[in-house]
Order: sequence, then structure tokens, then C-alpha cells
Amino acid sequence: MKSRGIVNATRRLVGARKLGSATLLGKAEEEARHALTQARAWIGRANPIDEEAQQNFQTIVAATKDLERVLLEGAAPA
Repeated sequence: MKSRGIVNATRRLVGARKLGSATLLGKAEEEARHALTQARAWIGRANPIDEEAQQNFQTIVAATKDLERVLLEGAAPA
């Protein structure tokens, strides 16, 4: 797995919130939840065996935490 999809989902969600389009926001949130689900599953199965794999793992964990934070920010009452 690569962090690119997680980062892109985060960016789309932030962008949709800035634009204020309910349609874009709904799609971005759905995509973000899906990316988060996949990332969590991958993290649970991952077994980094060398330094490069460990670095990739840490990058994905950080991107996943960032996506989770952005999703939670949108769920907070305004």
C-alpha cells in the first residue's frame, strides 16, 4: 500500500469543505471513510520486515492519522 491514496482523500475532503458543495463533500467524505477503512485493515495486516518497509509503514500510519483527524473535524458541531 502507498500513502498517496490516503493523502489524496484527505486533500479532497479539505477542498470539498472549502468549496462548500454538499455533493462534493458527500463524495469526499465517502471516499475518505473508504480510504480510512482500507488503511486500517492494511495496518493491521502489515508486517514491515526491513527499514524501507518500516518507513513506508510509518508514512501510512501518519497519513491515516491525519485523515482520521480531518474526518473528525468535520463531525464536530459547528
